[in-house]
Amino acid sequence: MKRLILNRLSFHLAIFSKVFNVAGGKKVFIRSMLICSLAWATAACENRSVHSDGKTSGAPGDGLVYSAEKVGDREDGSGAFRTHCLESHENFDDPLVFPGQPGASHHHVFFGNPNVDAYTTIGSLFEATETTCDGGTLNRSAYWIPALYDANEKRIDYGEPLFYYKTGYHVAAAAIQPPPENLRIIAGNAHATTSQDVSVVKFRCGSWVSEKDWFDPGDPLDHVSILPDCPKDDFLEIRIVFPQCWDGKNLYLPDQSHMAYPSEATPPVVGTGACPQTHPIAIPEISYNFRLYVTEDRGPSNSWRFACETNPGGICAHADWMNGWDPKTMEKIVENCLRPARECLVGLLGDGTRLDPVITD
Repeated sequence: MKRLILNRLSFHLAIFSKVFNVAGGKKVFIRSMLICSLAWATAACENRSVHSDGKTSGAPGDGLVYSAEKVGDREDGSGAFRTHCLESHENFDDPLVFPGQPGASHHHVFFGNPNVDAYTTIGSLFEATETTCDGGTLNRSAYWIPALYDANEKRIDYGEPLFYYKTGYHVAAAAIQPPPENLRIIAGNAHATTSQDVSVVKFRCGSWVSEKDWFDPGDPLDHVSILPDCPKDDFLEIRIVFPQCWDGKNLYLPDQSHMAYPSEATPPVVGTGACPQTHPIAIPEISYNFRLYVTEDRGPSNSWRFACETNPGGICAHADWMNGWDPKTMEKIVENCLRPARECLVGLLGDGTRLDPVITD
């Protein structure tokens, strides 16, 4: 059976996913009911792309495919790139907090690089021969987050995982630099005893309607810092935002003092914040974004809990990231999408190619 490719037409939180059973019992994520319905999309499903002259061509290189989708300017003045990485594995390891100590951490779910365990280093990341991310080995990064349990103590699969690399709304787009090789970052506090700042850990129900003006009308920032009680059949959005200001010296410090958050811009004007003088280098704002549906089986969303906490609430939500990107690919993302404040949707590199979309068997 020919490979099915994830549709990347949707962006922000307007991305809808379903899992379909196909021949052979395989499950495939379909991102839009329009997939393969257009001529160029059909060609994409065959690992080909239709160009403006009507001709087709094969893949341009490992991890990349040609794309007829165009990047465009974003009205709010920010730049945006997104990528998908599906769940790869789970364990009780944390190579940043408990290096070399297998089983010492709480239950984590990993995305992207399938080899990550307690012994993982930046060097070993690049030994991976495949990943569950768009682009395959062009992105060997490690992404992980604590497991989330429903009201019945059953782990909830992280649905519609979308990983943002954006300018953010606070720092001027032109200031963004590629993250340095070997950079490792933690966002949030696994040991928090009270709710964390909503600029770091964000929750909202999909049905909420905000009357305030935000930077981007399609991205209301009316989040709360604890798990809300979303209506049944609604979805809960989880977003964890990493600090994007680097000190320019240290690639990892256990207390995370090598990184800082920028001062915030005031909606709706983008780019009026700045990195502090102690951390002058702005890198892309990395965030993990999940959409989890509230069902009768899962129970109320405010009864869910992360593996790092005993009681429901979500106050210990956090995420870890180790940079395993191919440097040239990340440079394209920054130069073609972020600095010029362009909209690169999901996986577009701004040069007529895109990361080869990840599929599930």
